Amino acid sequence: MASLEADFRAFARNPGSVLDGALLVSRVVHPATDAQWCRGQLASLAARVPEPASAEGLLISLREAGFKGATSYYEPANSALALLLSGQPGIPISLAALIISVADLLGLAAEGLNFPGHFLLQLDGLTVDPFTLQALTEDELADRLASTGVAPEVALKPASASDMVLRMLNNLRGLAVAGGDHQQALTICDYQLCLANDAFPVLLARAESWFALGSEQQAARELERALPLAPGPEVAAQLTQKLRELSAKRRTLH
Repeated sequence: MASLEADFRAFARNPGSVLDGALLVSRVVHPATDAQWCRGQLASLAARVPEPASAEGLLISLREAGFKGATSYYEPANSALALLLSGQPGIPISLAALIISVADLLGLAAEGLNFPGHFLLQLDGLTVDPFTLQALTEDELADRLASTGVAPEVALKPASASDMVLRMLNNLRGLAVAGGDHQQALTICDYQLCLANDAFPVLLARAESWFALGSEQQAARELERALPLAPGPEVAAQLTQKLRELSAKRRTLH
């Protein structure tokens, strides 16, 4: 864990490619991830794309190679690039990382789009749903935008490599919490704290996991760390009140 956390810190200091970030996330799920093997597999996938390389050619080639969205959606393995390259289905953001990584090798412009709920991809001028590995028509994209209720400039905001890593870690943390594995959730929070520009929600998540583990003292420490970062006076007042209640409870118990 310590080595992986150090690698997340190094990535935060000098963010690399989407592939670099996806390989770190893969190690969270699948510690045996072999980065050299993954890079070799991606190079083989790039070599299969007909020349001249195009967005449509890449998507067709990846579909023919068997890449697809997962039917069992809420599985940590869906987020591990090494497992995707071994035949595991993926979720939108992990498949986007794979597509971007192959596109980079082909010289095609590609970047993630931090679309609400379902990650999208811009690939050489096309808006792509990575879950289906299909380009969206203008009407399909308009329908998706309308369903979010979010302005297009927000919904279609480009995602940096760090943004993608944080979102992938959010997914994994949510799965850990849903499965009752709060120790794993805390570990994932540690990785997120290496990267997050806004630590406040991560600290709150840590507090919730400590509460779930029955450690109110540790939870209080996380809330104390979060308090100076509160986004406004109302939220700060709520945290202050919660800390007072926890302090009073400890004094009563002792």
